[in-house]
Amino acid sequence: MNDLRTRIRARDSLRVGLGVAAGLMMLALLLVGAWLIRAALAPAQRAGEIPPAGPEEFLVLVAPFQHEGGEVYYFGMELANDLRQTPHVLGAYRVENLDYPPTEEDIPELFQAFGARVIVTGRYDDTMVEADLYFVPPDIPPPLPPESPGPPTTFFGLGPARYHLYAPRGIGHPLQYLQYWIIGQSHFWRGEFSEALRAFELAQQMLPAQTPVARRAAMDRFVAALLWSMGYVVGPVQDNWPVAYDLFHRSLALDATSLPSMLGVAQALVRTDRADQAIDLLQAALRSQPDAWQIYFALAEIKGQQGLTEEALALYDRAISLLSAEGSPQSQRALADVYFYRGYFYYELGDYQSALSDYQQARALGREDVYLLSNLGWTAYLVGDYETAAEASSQAAAQAPDRPDLQFNKGLHLLAAGRYDEARTAYEQAIQLTLTIDDPLTRSQYFGAAYYDLDDLAQRRPDLEAIIRELQHEIDVANG
Repeated sequence: MNDLRTRIRARDSLRVGLGVAAGLMMLALLLVGAWLIRAALAPAQRAGEIPPAGPEEFLVLVAPFQHEGGEVYYFGMELANDLRQTPHVLGAYRVENLDYPPTEEDIPELFQAFGARVIVTGRYDDTMVEADLYFVPPDIPPPLPPESPGPPTTFFGLGPARYHLYAPRGIGHPLQYLQYWIIGQSHFWRGEFSEALRAFELAQQMLPAQTPVARRAAMDRFVAALLWSMGYVVGPVQDNWPVAYDLFHRSLALDATSLPSMLGVAQALVRTDRADQAIDLLQAALRSQPDAWQIYFALAEIKGQQGLTEEALALYDRAISLLSAEGSPQSQRALADVYFYRGYFYYELGDYQSALSDYQQARALGREDVYLLSNLGWTAYLVGDYETAAEASSQAAAQAPDRPDLQFNKGLHLLAAGRYDEARTAYEQAIQLTLTIDDPLTRSQYFGAAYYDLDDLAQRRPDLEAIIRELQHEIDVANG
């Protein structure tokens, strides 16, 4: 009987053992299956297999995170998959997984070879996750609202950046704030500012509640950059300067060396009627950054608005001199913008020849947007260079075919240049475009401006009076 009991116990133990083994095997298979699914979603690739970014593509490269202690986990793959699976942002960026953690020396080569905007690598142990975030923003500012003349002063401090990020281990998706920062940046640089702001606000909400003292300064730099991005959307884009001031000020408090944040505070001070405080801030900054052309440019803009012409022009000259000495492609684009702004300053002074010269210099440096072309065309018209006016205004109208004012300018300048048939066609198109506007007051304003511009041309070119009166009659008929 004892032998029988022993055999039964042995058989039951075997069953239990087999059951446990089967359960463990099933769990292992499930884990392996989950891993294979995740790997299928985000296969790590050798660098040579990753397609380079297209001209307007926002490419994100995510490397494996190095294990330095604690349970093994695939934080890099998780971040990449979370980015891929985020709803409503498909097409805003492309995410690729590297199959190795790059060294510091590898990073510039990866940016150059693939045209990436963001590279993320990192490490983790049993208590925390650390990420190295490398970011190279596009050289060209994001598209701004139609009424904007170009990049605001605060934009000119940007450049490549590296951030050292922290997250506590033990919470789900510890790098989710980085995920939403990347999403926000991809929207920001496409000019999708409302979507960008929502993503930035989510990133802010998901920041670690507490950061170890040893890592606080590095995280403060990242948070400062995040607040700057939010301030840019709220201020220059949405024109809510009191809130923008708060965001820029908080950004500068976290990173006192941030030139974009300081320029943002200065611009917000000017926009909230505190220009003298802005000047004090910028002049104090010059003591530690005497070769920062951005500060001279910002001061020139403020002095110009205050009517201090000689001081403003001297500051513009200093900014142009410093930029001209740099010689990089990025500095050349910035130089074009400074020439554009100084040209507008000359225009406001009534010095149209100097304004035209600066606009042409900006164009020679590569600026070909509608703001420059329309200003160049109108200024050339005022100095009597009608061919230049017609050419620039025609290009401006082509870039913004839905703007009646640009179509009317095109017709006016073609007429002044003696290209009568083209001018008639342009006026017909401008009139038809204006008639599509629902608001009668807006329609009347466009027609009225076009009518009086023709009156001005009649003073300049009395020989064109017959065709001018004919076109004015057509405008009157259309205006009812």
